[in-house]
Amino acid sequence: MASSKPDLEFHEALLDTYSDEEVIYHVNQSPNLIATRTESIRVLSHHLVAKSIPWPQNHHDEIDAMEKARSVGVNVPAVCRIIPFPDGNHLIVMERIHGETLEQLWPRLGLWATIHIAWQLRSFISALRTVNSQKTGGLHSGKVHSEWIQGINIPVPHASPSLFCDYLNWWLVKARPSNCLPLPQLLLSPPREHVLVHQDLAPRNMILDSSGHLWLVDWGRSGFYPAFMEGMEGPERAMPWLATRSLTAWWARIRWSLFCLIACGYSHMHSKGRAALAIVRQRSLRFRLEKPVHSVRY
Repeated sequence: MASSKPDLEFHEALLDTYSDEEVIYHVNQSPNLIATRTESIRVLSHHLVAKSIPWPQNHHDEIDAMEKARSVGVNVPAVCRIIPFPDGNHLIVMERIHGETLEQLWPRLGLWATIHIAWQLRSFISALRTVNSQKTGGLHSGKVHSEWIQGINIPVPHASPSLFCDYLNWWLVKARPSNCLPLPQLLLSPPREHVLVHQDLAPRNMILDSSGHLWLVDWGRSGFYPAFMEGMEGPERAMPWLATRSLTAWWARIRWSLFCLIACGYSHMHSKGRAALAIVRQRSLRFRLEKPVHSVRY
């Protein structure tokens, strides 16, 4: 007998009763979310959105990180349903946060609003640092997913802080000695434990709701890492228009620098860690086939 055609209208209250096929149908019929750009997120309804997690990314990593963050007081969308695909992809249906991203708001934010939002973000980062682990990577898979590591041989899953530190240090002093100058002054010491970091605190991933509350979205790169891996992008990368030569852009750059300073603070250790990460990224991108210590190819 032929299967019935799904209801053409999606009803939020029926989310738990829909079959996986019906939810997928409605997601495919839904428009993309539009902020300053067209996002890959689909708008299912007034209160729900859907995000696709392509294989081989592990959807549990993002979901577990969101649940941990929510448990320590960070404003994070609630996950409502998970839909598996036969090809290994997954769909996460989650709460829709109404508001504007910081990327949208930044041109018209005043100084005091900037400071107020920065303090909210600072409290979130402090809360995330209370979630710690003796492992590295995604909370479920242990796989390292970071823009700072571009080689095809990444740290072994669930690496200890010591093993992960050895991996980073290998790029600083042992990678291609005939091509790369050893940088012993940047050698890192392993922390006692890793903390939960979002790792993609771009303005597009921060939403301010109508009540003035900050929300963090897109936890796809989150995991357990050294605290210095939680940082903010430079102004021109965070919002390219800040590189323009105008009074508006200049004032926006000043506010972004202040925002980052308040939210993330400053420490010599973190500054050194970020400098080391920049070298690791550069070298692992140039010599992607290298096999560092304590690494594995997926």
